[in-house]
Amino acid sequence: MVLLVIDVQKGITDERLYEYQQFEKNLKTLIEASRKCGVEVIYVRHDDGPGSGFSVGDADFEIYDGIAPATGEKIFDKKVNSAFHDSTGLDKYLKSKNIKKVIAVGLQTDYCIDATVKSGFERGYEMIVPEYSNSTRSNPYMDAKTTYEYFNKNMWPGRYATCPTVSETLEMIRNHKKNDNSYRINGDREGVVYDIANINDISELVRLRILYMIDDFGSITDEEREGMEKQLPGYFERELGKKLIAFVARAEGRLVAAAYLLIIEKPANPFFLNGLDSEVLSVYTEEDYRGRGICSQLMKNMIAYATEHKISRIDLIATDDGYPIYKKLGFEDKTQKYKDMRYKVLNQ
Repeated sequence: MVLLVIDVQKGITDERLYEYQQFEKNLKTLIEASRKCGVEVIYVRHDDGPGSGFSVGDADFEIYDGIAPATGEKIFDKKVNSAFHDSTGLDKYLKSKNIKKVIAVGLQTDYCIDATVKSGFERGYEMIVPEYSNSTRSNPYMDAKTTYEYFNKNMWPGRYATCPTVSETLEMIRNHKKNDNSYRINGDREGVVYDIANINDISELVRLRILYMIDDFGSITDEEREGMEKQLPGYFERELGKKLIAFVARAEGRLVAAAYLLIIEKPANPFFLNGLDSEVLSVYTEEDYRGRGICSQLMKNMIAYATEHKISRIDLIATDDGYPIYKKLGFEDKTQKYKDMRYKVLNQ
């Protein structure tokens, strides 16, 4: 969860806004609570371009003093209405941290707030717009009150966002750690950051997958490498974040480890009544990063994910090196009533 403060800049933050006093008070309350509870506060500024009076270097361009960023809080600048436009880098940043919930506040309701809410929704974020935390001025077609109510009470709720009260939003902020997925670990551990891979990581996932195969088989042929390089990007693009969850470790600007969980929905039986089963495809850590507990942390993240998503079980085939690690994490030897068998359709 993040609090996204949009375009609350000196040139447009004043008494001309609808319910200005309430708007300012709510923003200060939400920002203060977010900082106190560990919800990241992110700011966005709109740039109308040189000579407009509302651009870099202009006093009106700067963020309103009453809700100024704290040291270290990120600011993204934009030249279009939506804060999620590819040119801002915001979407890429949030995805790198596996953020799913965005509380959007700021200016103006019918311009950049509307564009950001709809764009965020289309990109898969759960958009939250607290009451009287956005505002606008009258325009040639609607007065400010009508404009505010049209979007906050008619356009967004049930379509693009939830629109709770400020009190309800504060409760979400206070409880965000309870509701956040415990497998999403964004903090550093000896220079390593743990999270879940996204589509921006596909080339790195392909590289690690090939390294894993070389490590597992001893070597691969050029033909085998070319085949994997051809198939894997499309597979990851289709399945990543859906049937395939890649738990990764990052360091030095790249992925250094990955563990893949393949989720399989089957007809329910007494062992998994909801039909959700899963298996570990592989766990691989680059050689220079082995022996640092990275594998164990990735598997802990995987178990937390499976628990939250009510996946009945996780199956894996353990190597001799991995076996004691998995046993320590709670994996048990399988006792099977039936024998595993296989029919090879393609001789590969």
